[in-house]
Amino acid sequence: MNFGLREQRAFARMVPEDRAWLIKGKSVVLTCLVSVLLLSVSSIKAPKTCTGGMFLGPIIAIGLFLIVMFVVGSCGLKKNDGDLYDCYLLGVFLAILLLLAFIIFGYVAVGGIDAGHAANAREYSLSECKRGWLRGRVTHSSHFWASTSACLRRSHVCNGMTNLVRNPDTGIFVPRPSSFERWAKRHGVDADPRVMSPIESGCCKPPSSCGLTYVNGTTWISTAASAGAPAAVAQVTNNNKDDDCSRWSNDHQTLCFQCDSCKAGFLRHTSQAWSVAAIYIVLAFIGLILSSLALCADQATGNNNTGRSR
Repeated sequence: MNFGLREQRAFARMVPEDRAWLIKGKSVVLTCLVSVLLLSVSSIKAPKTCTGGMFLGPIIAIGLFLIVMFVVGSCGLKKNDGDLYDCYLLGVFLAILLLLAFIIFGYVAVGGIDAGHAANAREYSLSECKRGWLRGRVTHSSHFWASTSACLRRSHVCNGMTNLVRNPDTGIFVPRPSSFERWAKRHGVDADPRVMSPIESGCCKPPSSCGLTYVNGTTWISTAASAGAPAAVAQVTNNNKDDDCSRWSNDHQTLCFQCDSCKAGFLRHTSQAWSVAAIYIVLAFIGLILSSLALCADQATGNNNTGRSR
């Protein structure tokens, strides 16, 4: 705490020109940190599964642009070049506008923030999806969904499907618990079970309400003994039940990629990924706002020089 007080007193004793130079230097470093945040955490968390780069592309572009601005701002301070530093400030202002536009686009595209729990074992319906721009493209553009479903097939999103069993409580098919999970349950130990992703749940298996019997992998058969799925499941998928049941195929190139449940799973997966990435993108936006405050240093000192007086 004393160290912080000494730093504050030393900062207060600085001449205005040195104080402005220090603030500018910290703002340039903050710009670099923002670019690292965008290119690392935000790009990793951003929706990437068959979204055509509509989310990942802008994040990478803005992050790389900020790295260029960091270099320009550093050179402006080091060489005492006011024009270079003005270019840096202009670039930061442009990045703020671009990032704000991207945040608005992401919000409009997915229809808001998904505060639901990604780990919940459930099935998805288009009626539950928020009405965003992406939902309109998925449901009304056959060309868009044809290219998206083809991408899902090429991405082998169903390769991770394991043995499935019907959950006695919900009636939904879920991955069979591993031996460790069964041991943990018997001994009262917490163990997070593997849960299918929304895309796996919607695209790689038929809705549980169809009453099909699971055989192995992505193979299902229709038998009289399997009919009569629990009412809770039928209620969840009632809107899409008949169509999706007829669209399902054991062919690995077909499966349920043309089902409404697959479209709903894709939308939910994208929405969940965006909701996580948006946290870091907003933090980056705030960081850019703070870095732009260096412009106030010039106004406070009344000095147009970008470096220390020599």
